[in-house]
Amino acid sequence: MSKKGWTTAISVLVGASLLTACGGNTTSEGNGNGGKETAKPPVEDQVSQEPVELVIQDQGGASEEVFNQSYGAFIKQKFPNYTIKYIQAAKGTTLQDLIVAGQHVDIIIAGINGMPDPLFGLDMKFDMTELIKKHGVDLSKFESTLIDGIKTMGDGKLYFLPVTNLVQVMFYNKSIFDKFGIPYPKDGMTWDEVGELNRKLTRSEGGVSYMGYSASPAHILNMSQYSMPLYDPQSKKPMLTDERWRLALETYFLNQATSGYKEWATTKKKVPYYTEMTASQELAMMVFNSQFPFDGPQHVKDIDWDLVSLPVLKDKPKLGSQPNPKTFAITKTSKNKDAAMEVIKYMTSAEMQMNFSKQGYMTVLNDDTIKKAIGTESQHKGKNWGAVYYNNFAPMAYKSIYDTKILSFLTPNVLKLVTGETDLNSAIRSAQEQAEKYVESEMKK
Repeated sequence: MSKKGWTTAISVLVGASLLTACGGNTTSEGNGNGGKETAKPPVEDQVSQEPVELVIQDQGGASEEVFNQSYGAFIKQKFPNYTIKYIQAAKGTTLQDLIVAGQHVDIIIAGINGMPDPLFGLDMKFDMTELIKKHGVDLSKFESTLIDGIKTMGDGKLYFLPVTNLVQVMFYNKSIFDKFGIPYPKDGMTWDEVGELNRKLTRSEGGVSYMGYSASPAHILNMSQYSMPLYDPQSKKPMLTDERWRLALETYFLNQATSGYKEWATTKKKVPYYTEMTASQELAMMVFNSQFPFDGPQHVKDIDWDLVSLPVLKDKPKLGSQPNPKTFAITKTSKNKDAAMEVIKYMTSAEMQMNFSKQGYMTVLNDDTIKKAIGTESQHKGKNWGAVYYNNFAPMAYKSIYDTKILSFLTPNVLKLVTGETDLNSAIRSAQEQAEKYVESEMKK
């Protein structure tokens, strides 16, 4: 598939000349050692001692300051011999711009939904499988759903690895529940139970129209519990007519659209967003990214909030959303693939994953100790962070280079559906037709 245009200090090497009686990782020395064997340094020690430059770019356009806070400072501390050159993705310095200018990039960072574009669309993919084995990265320690999803996208190959993760959860404004004397939501609630809360909370009082529930269409649909893909690589067609898309729209929006919700959405010409929960404080419950309070702490500083797990389907208790990991990939044009692999290995190590967890990021490892530490050293410690792990992950749907655009044909219909401007059949049919035309035009390029 193609499309045009598309921490801590490093340990010092001390064992290179030590004699060993062990048979593994040794080499025979015929001169001066009387045939004795000397220890061969591990791959990481050999690599990390070399002075190399690594060029890194986050496809999300993060500033260098944000990159350094999240990853850069730890990489530089762990690998003092590495020179880290970060190039922010912006106008004139997108990955495509860099490729045209002859500037190589060693590591690409992107959310899993954003990885197909640079790797497949710009033909920068590199199968990391052999490097993963060479550098001793133990894939069995990762959450299996993440690795399985990545392999599915790469037809069995590993073009990238997850470093942090997020899921969909439900945040709530305690003040609104307190105002109306309604008990707070709990982990493990079904969508039907949320519907009951929604109806109790959606009311007008004191000149304010309160709403019980809302969700971000783009996020909940992209990470749906139904695990439906947007594009079928076999038929090369969009899949919006799949019955699971209908069920998702009904579950997350239509079944929750009370009369008060419809009136609000019709008047304001929008679906309630997190700003209605955090700024105007009209919204009681909001399904959104679990990372939200850390990505936008300024939005939650003035409200009394907490979170619970994503509501579940009656027939599928404990099934949460699909995971949405932040991933690192080594490009095929990287000049320092071994050094790049060492960086990724460190980012996924128990040490760094514990650090990420304490700051509020979900770990990509299947390690209960690391999971239990989530948020404990963050500005939001004391919140119900166990909610992010309460449910099981839904299987990750296949991701394609067309997904973002295909989804953009569907999400505007959510407002039309809840206001009654269109019906479900018409909305899906219209979105499918637009998506088909788009994919056909892209394939002709």
